[in-house]
Amino acid sequence: MIELEEIALGGLFYRNGKVMQIRGEHFAAMPQLLPELSPIPIDPQRLWKLGFSRYVNTGVSYKDWQGVRVYLKPATLHRWLVQFEGVPKAGFLHHIHQVQRLWFDLFQEHLYQPPKAGTGKRHVVPGDTYDRKLVKDHAVSHYKKYEVTITPPADQPYYFTWDCRLLFRTGRYAVWRVDEKNPLFQLGGRAWGLTLIFGAAGEDDRIQAGKWLKDYLQEK
Repeated sequence: MIELEEIALGGLFYRNGKVMQIRGEHFAAMPQLLPELSPIPIDPQRLWKLGFSRYVNTGVSYKDWQGVRVYLKPATLHRWLVQFEGVPKAGFLHHIHQVQRLWFDLFQEHLYQPPKAGTGKRHVVPGDTYDRKLVKDHAVSHYKKYEVTITPPADQPYYFTWDCRLLFRTGRYAVWRVDEKNPLFQLGGRAWGLTLIFGAAGEDDRIQAGKWLKDYLQEK
């Protein structure tokens, strides 16, 4: 249950299972809206969408503000440890709206999630499609039956792992590690690069994979 004092402009919550960002027009209907809201657990992709970078080797996310670096470190019990330089244990957070609230309380700056660039859902693995048609059952001349055709889904060109560390290419199989080396683009206040760790792929393949990854991150 979300308490009213936890609601703030730009706050991210689940509403009936879908992500919702609080806008100004929502406040008038907040008494009716509040029971439909639930918190979103912190995860690396949500943090990246709020402008955090990430140390791939440790899983620690971080974001700078005028020389001050805030760290969020995965901890036990689905918690994230808040750290600053010289302050190894400032507290624990569980949910994305708490990260947003902390950032605003510290720096008077809102952490917004950028709007989606398109309607595609590249991060969703497609399911089988089904088609059926009515045909005559020759075994019993006066009955008809449905003939069902199942079409397996086609592979996406790439898959991005849930922990945001690896990008897989299907077909001509290859795997890249996502890092900040040899950056291909800038997004969310950080550089995004790809380093090949398995398979055969050249620079053109890396650039193409980077374009897909950028589109994916903007859509999500």
